[in-house]
Amino acid sequence: MSIAREELLRTLVLANEFKEGDLSVGGTRDESVRAAARASLGSLTLGALAATPLVEDGVSEALAASLDRRLAAEVSHLTVGGLKAILLGDGGADWARRYGAGLSSEAIAAFVKLSTNEELSAVARRLFNPLPGEGVSVGSSRHFGSRIQPNSPGDDEEEILFSILEGLTYGCGDVIIGLNPAADDVETIVRLEELLRSAVERLGLPTRYCVLSDIAKQSSARARVRVDVGFQSLAGTSKALGGMLGTDVAGLLDLARGFGGLYFETGQGSEVTNGAAGGVDMVTLEARCYGVARHVGRETGAWMIVNDVAGFIGPEVFRTGGQLLRACLEDTVMAKLHGLTMGLDVCSTFHMGIEPAELRRLTRTIVERAAPAYLMAVAGNADPMLGYLTTSFRQHPALRAEAGRQISTPMRRRLNELGVMDARGVPRPGAESTATLYALYMKAGGDARPAETLRAEGTKKLGALSARGYDLGRGDGPAYEAPPEVEARLAAIYGHARRALYAALDEGVLREVSPRHLRVRAAAERERYLSDPPSGERLGAEDAGRVAALYAARRPQVQLVLSDGLNADAFNENARSVVPRLRRGLAEAGLHVGEADVVVTNGRVRAGYHVGELTSADLIVHLIGERPGTGLNTLSAYLTYGRDAAGRTRWSTALDHSCTTAVCGIHPRGKRPEAAVEEVVRCVLRMLEQHCSGVALGS
Repeated sequence: MSIAREELLRTLVLANEFKEGDLSVGGTRDESVRAAARASLGSLTLGALAATPLVEDGVSEALAASLDRRLAAEVSHLTVGGLKAILLGDGGADWARRYGAGLSSEAIAAFVKLSTNEELSAVARRLFNPLPGEGVSVGSSRHFGSRIQPNSPGDDEEEILFSILEGLTYGCGDVIIGLNPAADDVETIVRLEELLRSAVERLGLPTRYCVLSDIAKQSSARARVRVDVGFQSLAGTSKALGGMLGTDVAGLLDLARGFGGLYFETGQGSEVTNGAAGGVDMVTLEARCYGVARHVGRETGAWMIVNDVAGFIGPEVFRTGGQLLRACLEDTVMAKLHGLTMGLDVCSTFHMGIEPAELRRLTRTIVERAAPAYLMAVAGNADPMLGYLTTSFRQHPALRAEAGRQISTPMRRRLNELGVMDARGVPRPGAESTATLYALYMKAGGDARPAETLRAEGTKKLGALSARGYDLGRGDGPAYEAPPEVEARLAAIYGHARRALYAALDEGVLREVSPRHLRVRAAAERERYLSDPPSGERLGAEDAGRVAALYAARRPQVQLVLSDGLNADAFNENARSVVPRLRRGLAEAGLHVGEADVVVTNGRVRAGYHVGELTSADLIVHLIGERPGTGLNTLSAYLTYGRDAAGRTRWSTALDHSCTTAVCGIHPRGKRPEAAVEEVVRCVLRMLEQHCSGVALGS
């Protein structure tokens, strides 16, 4: 028997522990209302849940198709409360392994809503989904591993390589080496895939590697390079998935079949913040993501891991350490009940305001209580490209010791052979070990110079990276604690990021780079802008009228929009080297650029779409300050073509972000401004020629 869809949606959102992101789909701060909803949810049967599709879309169809119908029928009589009693009982883990394939994603989400943190922890610490492997395998009960995340703001191969090498000296990287590219074109993907392959193969590392672009671009790259693991962010509705990939679950599955390994990322809140939740709450949407992963895994039979990036979006989703802990427990349990091997990125954006010391304390608690398969591992707690706080290399040895768990047996053996880990599994971190690995890497690549010469070269290169501000080659204190200079560096980055969040566009810079511009505003107040993203997506009525009146006759082909974003300092620092050069490059290409630039205070990316709607421009180039917390002030350019194949306008603040092409990390130490401008002009010309942008444009 089914129940009314609207009634079920309301019950599911009200039954959640409070997080800010659920308010937009009907959530409440009232604990008494939430308690009543949990009581109502607990009495529903799993059969009733399965018979009431929350969203009529391709995701729901895939979730239904992936269920084992026989097992689903056997458990359909259970209430959600009855399911909870079974899972918390002595045989709960065995029961989950036997019947998990018959549990719908919505039923798993409902169980989580009824459970306390302590109850979720009890399930998480008893249920594991190991991948095949000898000894301590990835995801097994005795395993705790990591993904080395060797990001570089300019995709610099030396920065990436030495991040990998130093991470290995702390015993990191046994699950995967996963790089987020600063540039997302196929040329860059091919180059970085080759770099990761060389590190893994030359050092004989028993791990996987992945360039985290998207699975469509990786499929294009496979014609030119071996791609070890395909990557894709997932979503709980077809609208949200299409907004990222430009296709639904069926298209994702077709792409996934070409890869022997798959790596999926999720995280509560992405559908809500992109206006693609379909009225569904964040916990249920997250469970549906895991259902998609389960479906693709079963259909392909590929090696597969999932990563939950908890805390990456910002305070509009949740904003306290307690909420981050709750999300990690919810997500880990839901993934495990779906039969997945999942790790966590226990992280915080700088505008959430969770300080580094608090995040480290939370990370220790989450490792102990949620028992994830792995965590991120970066060179220092602040990712140098993405600009957020996460787990450092030097935290991992202590976390493993506290949890009483180990890295995978094959990686432990290999690191022992390489001389950077002893027979007991204790790592030997430091500049000397990193330089030794560099020498071995170079020798394996055919360098005939003596090992001592190569070690000296490695030490020199490591020192140069450290001098440039990277947390590499700086060592550690007792119990792998960060040295004082490292703590000071992190405090400076945190302070820099917090200041950048409240910076203002420099009037002198604006006058210099944009002699004719129109100042407008989206969100009325900065605090609202930071906590409520939709407030930054549309201009106020009066300002909208002023923009609409800009061009009485000839509308521009290209309109420039300049915004502060999350980091006005990024615009102030880079505008002189970007804006005049960009306007000149577009004009020299024969394009009609709007005479007045639109300058938006408190503007999000979608504010550019609104300007497109108001000016009726063919194409918007939106320069916006982003990613406070990298230690650099990086600018991004978002390029969007605003017409459909028939030439009709498609401008709307609800336009999918998949329609936009991004050129990110613009900074002299990232993507150099002159190179970025050349790339933007090339993309603009292709967009106008092909009448599309974003995913449809391709690489």
